[in-house]
Amino acid sequence: MQEHIVQEAPKKKKSIWRFLKRLILTLVISVVSIVGISVSLVFIYEEEVVSLIIKELNKHLKTEIRIDPKNIDLTIIQSFPNCAIEFKELTAMDAEGFKTSDTLLQAKSLSLAFNIKDLFNKNYTIKKISLKDANCHLKVDKKGNANYLVWKSDTTSTESTSLKFALENISLSNVELTYKNNKHKIKLNTSIKELHFKGKFNDDQYTLISDGNAYVDLFQVENVKYLNNKKLKFDIVFDVNGSNYAIQKSETSINETQIVSNGAFVIKDSLQSLDINFNGKNLDISTTLSLLPEKFQNQIHDYESDGEFYASGECHYKSGTPIVIKSDFGIKKATITYKEKNTTLNNVNLIGNIILNENRSTLTLKNISANLNNNTFTGDMELTNFKDPYLKLKLAANTKLEELIAFYPIDTLENLSGAINVNAEIEGLISEMKSNAYSPSIKSNGNAVINDLKATFKQTDKVINIPEGKLELNNRHLNVYNLKLIKGNSDVMLVGELPNFLSYLFDSKEPLTIVAQVTSDKIELEDFLFGAGKSSETSSINIPANLDINVSVNVQHLTFSKFVADNIKGIMLLRNQKVALKDLSLNVTDGEVKLNAFADASGENIKVSGDCELNKLNVQKLFTQLNNFGQTTIQDANLKGFVTTSIDFTGAWDKKLNVDLGSINVTSSILIERGELIGFKPLESLAKYIDVNELKHIKFSTLQSAVEIKNKVITIPRTSIKSNAINLELWGKHGFDNVIDYHIQLLLSEILAKKPRANKDFDEELSLVENDPENRRSVFIVMTGPIDNPIIKYDRKGAKEKIKQDIKQEKQNLKQLLKEEFGFFKKDSIKVKETQKANQNFQIQVGEEKPKANKPLQPKKKEEDEDDF
Repeated sequence: MQEHIVQEAPKKKKSIWRFLKRLILTLVISVVSIVGISVSLVFIYEEEVVSLIIKELNKHLKTEIRIDPKNIDLTIIQSFPNCAIEFKELTAMDAEGFKTSDTLLQAKSLSLAFNIKDLFNKNYTIKKISLKDANCHLKVDKKGNANYLVWKSDTTSTESTSLKFALENISLSNVELTYKNNKHKIKLNTSIKELHFKGKFNDDQYTLISDGNAYVDLFQVENVKYLNNKKLKFDIVFDVNGSNYAIQKSETSINETQIVSNGAFVIKDSLQSLDINFNGKNLDISTTLSLLPEKFQNQIHDYESDGEFYASGECHYKSGTPIVIKSDFGIKKATITYKEKNTTLNNVNLIGNIILNENRSTLTLKNISANLNNNTFTGDMELTNFKDPYLKLKLAANTKLEELIAFYPIDTLENLSGAINVNAEIEGLISEMKSNAYSPSIKSNGNAVINDLKATFKQTDKVINIPEGKLELNNRHLNVYNLKLIKGNSDVMLVGELPNFLSYLFDSKEPLTIVAQVTSDKIELEDFLFGAGKSSETSSINIPANLDINVSVNVQHLTFSKFVADNIKGIMLLRNQKVALKDLSLNVTDGEVKLNAFADASGENIKVSGDCELNKLNVQKLFTQLNNFGQTTIQDANLKGFVTTSIDFTGAWDKKLNVDLGSINVTSSILIERGELIGFKPLESLAKYIDVNELKHIKFSTLQSAVEIKNKVITIPRTSIKSNAINLELWGKHGFDNVIDYHIQLLLSEILAKKPRANKDFDEELSLVENDPENRRSVFIVMTGPIDNPIIKYDRKGAKEKIKQDIKQEKQNLKQLLKEEFGFFKKDSIKVKETQKANQNFQIQVGEEKPKANKPLQPKKKEEDEDDF
C-alpha cells in the first residue's frame, strides 16, 4: 500500500508542470505574435494613419501648430496595448481670434493614443492624451476670451469624420503651467510633477478620478496671495454630470497640512461656480503658518511654533464675483519660540474666524491668552476691511519689558526694562491711529501703570527712565498723571495728554505728541537736543521731526552749555521742528527776562526771531553765559553793570550753534546802571592823545542809548556818557570785523581840565578866544580804522554840524526875542525854548582862512616837551 502511494505522486506533479509550460509558451507566442503583428501594422499603415489624423486634426483645431514633419511618429511600444501618434518638439499658438498670438503650448512630447484595431477599420477614436516636458500658458482677457479654446466642438462639414475623441485618460508629466485670468484677477503659477485624470469624459455622466502632485509658486485672487511656494498633493473623485462636478472624495495636502473637502463646482470654458466645505486634519501650527501670505511669512520667519491647530470652513465662488472664504479656526496649548534668543511664549490659546468676500473682510480672534515667563496676556481682537483695516482691540497685559523685548526685539532699542500693566480697549482705523491720534473715529479707553521703565535707543547712550507714571485712555485721549521722566541729569514731571507715547516708546520714528504741564527741578537741554549722547561742543542740535509739543512750563533750574536760568515759566510750542516760546519769564544773571521767540530748525540752519525785555541783568554774567553773543568786539571782561533793555531780534545759527553774523538784526533801547567799561580799545586809544588814563577803567552811574545791529555793523546813536573819567558824547559804527567809525564830542572844559596842552598838533586845531562860562563849546574827534590801531583826527564834519545847529538855535533865540520885545512873527507857531543869554565872546578857530588838510593827531610827547608848552 505504501509503495502504491509513493508511485502515484510524481506522475501528478509532472503533469501539472507540463501544463504550465505549455500555457506560458502559448501566451508568450501569442503576445509576441500580437506585438509583431502590431508593429508590422504600424509600419504598414504609419504614413496613411499619420496623414489621416493630421488632416482630421486640422479640421477641428483653431490654432497654428508648428512642428517638423519628421518629428511625427506612429508608435505602439511605449503605448502598448494601444497605438499612439506622437508629436515631438511641438509648438501651439494662441487660439484664433484671441488678441495676441503668443505661444500657448511648447512640448517635447504630445501623444494621442487609440485602440490598435482602429488601424483595420480606419476610424480612429482617441482615448488617451499624454503630455510630457511642456510649458503651457493659459490666458483669459478682461472680456472673458480664452487663448486655450482651440478645439471646434462641431464642424460645418456634413461628411463623416474618421477621427473622434472619447477620452478616458489624460496624463501630464513635468509641465510648467501658468494661468492668468484678467477678468476675475486670478493668477496661478505651478510646476506639475505628475497629474492624472481618468473617466469617460465624452459621457454626460461619469466618474472622474484624479491624483497628482505639484509645486505651487503662486495662487493669487485679486491682490491676495493664498498659496505661495507650497507643495500640493491631492487624491480626488468627482461625480460628473455635464458641467457639474460633485465631490465624492477629496484629500488634499498643502505642505504637511491635510484638508478634507466636499461640495461641488461648475466648469465650462472656465470655472463658473464653486461651493466647497473643508476641514483640517492632523494640523499643527508650524505647517499651518507656512500657508500664510508672503508679507506675514516675512514677519514670522524668526519664530517656530508647536501645538494643536484646528480649522474648518467653506469657499464659494461665482463667475463675475470675488471669491468668498469663511473659516473657523483655533489654537490650543501652543508654544511660539523666538529662535535667535530661544525665548518661548507658552500656553497660547485663541478662537478665530475669518471672512473674505467682496463687501467684507474680517479676522476675529477671541479668548486670546498666553504666558511669557512672568508676563501674561489676554484679549480679543477684530480686524475688518484688510485694504484699510479697522481695528477693535481689547487687551490686558502684565509685562516685564526685558522679557518681552527678548521675545519680540525692537530694532531701534538697545535695552528695555521695567514693567507696564495695561488694560485697554481701542477701536478705529489703523491709518487714523498713525496719522491723527485725535480723529473722532478713534475710540479708546483703559489705563496703564508704568514702573521703573528704562529704555536706551541705539543711537544714543543716554537712558530714558520713567520711575513711575499712570496713563489713562479716555475718549481718544491718553491722559498722563504724574509721569516722571529722567534722562541724563534732567528730570521732568508730566501731567497732561500723550496720545501716542507707547508707540513712540517702541518705535522712535512714530510721532510723540505732548499736551501737558511740565514741571522740573532741573533740566539740561543737551539731554534732549543733541543726538548720539555727545556733548554740545562736538554734536549738532537734533530736534526730532516727530515731536509735537504744547506745554506750559515751570522749571526751577535750566542749563544749556554755560547758560543758566531759574524760575522758568511760560508756554512752549513745538511742531515740525519749529519752536515757539510764548510769555516766557525767567531769572537770568541776577535779573529777570520776559521773552516771546520763534525758532525754525526744520532746514539746514536754525532761524530765530523774537522780542524780549531784560530787567537789571548782570551784563558781565550775561555775556559770559551767551559766549559774548558770538562776537569779539566787546566781551565779558570789558563790562560790568546791570542792563535793562527792550530788544527785537532776528538771526540764524547752524545746527552746531555757530552764528551766521550776516543774519543778525537787532534793534534795542538800553539802560545800563552802575556800569563799568574796562580795557575798551577805542577809549584806550583816545587816552594817548588827551592824557585821560582813567579811560582804561570808566565808571558811570547810568548810560542810556539805542543800539541797532544790521549787516554785521553795530550802529550807536548819539549817546551821552558821564563817567568818573570824562563826560562826552559818542556815536558811530562798529563792524563785526572790528573796523570802527566813532565820532566823539568833548567839551573844551573837559580837555583843559585834563591838561591836553602837551599835544601841540591838537592845540593848533583849537583856539580859545574868550572864556566859556556855560561850558558849551566842544571839540570833535573821529576815530576810524582797525580797533587795535585806529586813526584819530579832528572831526571837521562833526564841528560843522555843531555850528549849523548852534546857528539854527541862535536864529530861533533871536526870533523869539523879537517876538517878545516888538511883537514880530506873531503868526509863527514855532515855540523856541527860552534861554538866558550869557555875555560872552567865544570863538573856535578852525585852521586858516583856507583850512589846512586834516592830518592824524599825534600821540603825546615826553614830559620835557610838555614843559616847553
